[in-house]
Amino acid sequence: MTRTVLVQTYHPYTQFTHVHPLGIMMIAAVSRERGHRDMHILDMKVEDLTPQQACERIERLAPSVVGLSAMTYEAGCLHELAKLLKQRLPGLVVVAGGPHPSVAAEDVLKDAAVDFVVRGEGEYTFAELLDGVRAGRTDWTECAGLSWRDKSGAVVHNPDREPPSKLDELPFPAWDLVPHEKYHTVPRGGVIYAHKEFATMFSSRACPWRCTYCHNSYGKTFRERSAEHVLAEIDLLVTQHGVKELVFMDDIFNFRPERAKKIAQGIIDRGYKLALTFPNGFRGDILDEELVVLLKKAGMYRCMVAVESANPRIQKVMKKNLKIDKVKRIVDFIADQGVMVHGAFMLGFPSETEQEMNETIEWAADSSFHTAAFFRVIPFKGTELFKQVEHAGYALPTDWSAYEPYRTDINLSTVPEDMIFKLRKRAYRKFYWNPKRMVRLFKLIPNKSNMLPFLGLLFARRAYAR
Repeated sequence: MTRTVLVQTYHPYTQFTHVHPLGIMMIAAVSRERGHRDMHILDMKVEDLTPQQACERIERLAPSVVGLSAMTYEAGCLHELAKLLKQRLPGLVVVAGGPHPSVAAEDVLKDAAVDFVVRGEGEYTFAELLDGVRAGRTDWTECAGLSWRDKSGAVVHNPDREPPSKLDELPFPAWDLVPHEKYHTVPRGGVIYAHKEFATMFSSRACPWRCTYCHNSYGKTFRERSAEHVLAEIDLLVTQHGVKELVFMDDIFNFRPERAKKIAQGIIDRGYKLALTFPNGFRGDILDEELVVLLKKAGMYRCMVAVESANPRIQKVMKKNLKIDKVKRIVDFIADQGVMVHGAFMLGFPSETEQEMNETIEWAADSSFHTAAFFRVIPFKGTELFKQVEHAGYALPTDWSAYEPYRTDINLSTVPEDMIFKLRKRAYRKFYWNPKRMVRLFKLIPNKSNMLPFLGLLFARRAYAR
């Protein structure tokens, strides 16, 4: 039997929030269906492990295969851990996957400590790889979605694998392989929480819009799980794992409103009294009031609406083309329902001026949002934005840790770096130094004794520290 350890890598950063590593949990679930039962998961982030500590944990398990999943800013951790593992465990097969290796396979395979890269949605590619390792396979030409080295050492990129189109045919994530109680003690995605006993969920994959800054991890073809399939997983989480809060991480949960309403109604009918939060966001200009009301009844206490920029020209530059007037109306409506609504904004798009950034800051400050985040625009590898600025001759960092979302000095705009830094700080202060907003937020925030000190610290980090 091929013992396998799947690792979520970790690069410490300023805003420590976390959700369950659903990517490797799905990899484990599909691999087990294919007969690879000896699967283990190590989440370096929730365990707060250094590469050295993670290596020692893995060494004790003595696996044949280790899979390392990484975001762009976690690439350094991936490579450091891969090198340590190869030193400690001769003969180990090291596989890289996740968002960064999927778009930077050539770069990742420059590291001799990495044997394979699984690109894209890797459930079936990884399971086929394990089949081959168990069988002693040496020619991987026919394994779609895999990057590898041939006998001469040349890197080979096999054709992409078609992503799963019928998500109901996939198993649920391997919930039995993660230490649930450890996730109760860390700030989760979205930061604010009602119950510590939470689970992360994807009810769909991909978003059909073509925003230049956005990842392409799931492609642009929206695929959904049926309401019945989602509700069956919720049943399992509640009855077997004591879950009281669900964090939906879909890119666009409300793309098919009728399906979303069936999920909400199913939760209501079950009477679970769950808390629901949507930190990854709704598409605001297609969100309808009926769905908001149903989700509130089902337990939604907080959601996020991504605006990015309130300036029409910048909306065209980023190709989001959001109808700002519709967004304002639905945000007002959500707030009127007594649901906390969070706004996501971005400063520093190519050609963006100081005046245009100030328009976004003023619009956000005048809005009904209870909370907001103002991110720097980061051209992640694999996005259209990355290709645009690379083609324009912009000198992008080669140190992937520079792409950490909350601590970066990448500046694509026309505004000098010292000014964009000041504008971002001004955005937080102008937004939150509003007595009416603070009163509205105080009334709705759950777990006040736990949340308020933490939120104060978070505000200080974002408003006063680089």
